[in-house]
Amino acid sequence: MNAEPIVRISNLQKWFGMLHVLCNISLDVRPREVDCIIGRSGSGKSTLLRCINFLEEPSEGEIEIHGLRIPAGGKGREHRRLVHEARLLTGMVFQEFNLFPHMTVLENVIEGPVTVKRMDRAKAIKLGEMNLERVGLSIKRDEYPNRLSGGQKQRVAIARALAMEPRVMLFDEPTSALDPELIGEVLNVMKKLAQEGTTMLVVTHEMGFAKDAADRVLVMAEGEIIEDAQPADLFAHPKDARTQALIDRYRSGGQ
Repeated sequence: MNAEPIVRISNLQKWFGMLHVLCNISLDVRPREVDCIIGRSGSGKSTLLRCINFLEEPSEGEIEIHGLRIPAGGKGREHRRLVHEARLLTGMVFQEFNLFPHMTVLENVIEGPVTVKRMDRAKAIKLGEMNLERVGLSIKRDEYPNRLSGGQKQRVAIARALAMEPRVMLFDEPTSALDPELIGEVLNVMKKLAQEGTTMLVVTHEMGFAKDAADRVLVMAEGEIIEDAQPADLFAHPKDARTQALIDRYRSGGQ
């Protein structure tokens, strides 16, 4: 993949008080690339993802998304405008689904395009229906969230993020709140998006997904990227003992 990076992270640092959570992270993500980020809990994976769309304000460094450059630590109206633009370029899927319970599935999906992008409602409905079809939930468009399984709710959350037509999709452990029998349906949707060429950054404990669907696997430990390799190379020949420990846990059936 020789295209210019769609996401470029440069010298990113994040502190929470005295705790140094991200330590000088630099990372390029190219269009149509699927990058999985793995690591032990507390390694900085989710914080990195949340810094990319400024749900967490980075302490130092710079983030560039589709040519939009945002230095860390900015203040004032211009910084808020840049952050708003960055969020329009990124779709975020969280561990929890955060659907509006009083809205139907379709209403949840079109809420962003209508209220944030000021899209014509009829156009938003067509876009919403298309994205519900992408995640296999057209038949549930008029249901309310309390009538859905956890896997279906997360697929609606993916459709909602896709409806904003982002340049890159960010997934923060999207299956961790699901019962084991429901995880596969969400991973299958993500694999389909990968096959369609969706640019994706995925924080996950699902090593099988990382092995099968990723173009690159990034391993984080103590706020740093300690390995960055193609899945076949990483799983066959990890360079760091901490990576080997993660792989051993996966192979022994742990998470």
